[in-house]
Amino acid sequence: MAISKKQLLRQVFKSTDMMKGSLAESSRSCGKKGCKCQRGELHHGYYFSFSVKSKAKMIYVPKKSYEQVKKLLNNWKHHKDLIEELTDINAELIRKRQFKE
Repeated sequence: MAISKKQLLRQVFKSTDMMKGSLAESSRSCGKKGCKCQRGELHHGYYFSFSVKSKAKMIYVPKKSYEQVKKLLNNWKHHKDLIEELTDINAELIRKRQFKE
């Protein structure tokens, strides 16, 4: 095991702001006459996709918020990876009959 259980727990509890979900890019036309999208230059935007009580939701992400949203999603992924590593360590300790709280 590359990292100790204590080190993992320290990282998990040191976690920062995060959120679970994903970013989806969307391209669409607005329908206004004379707009560039009518010539094929579609409008691009990002949406934050997530679930609440098993119900899918999407929220438009303004350009100025894109990087922060991406950071929060990456923080969640990192946290999830730490939890999975911790689970692997605990499962191995249970198998070896060495599990302690």
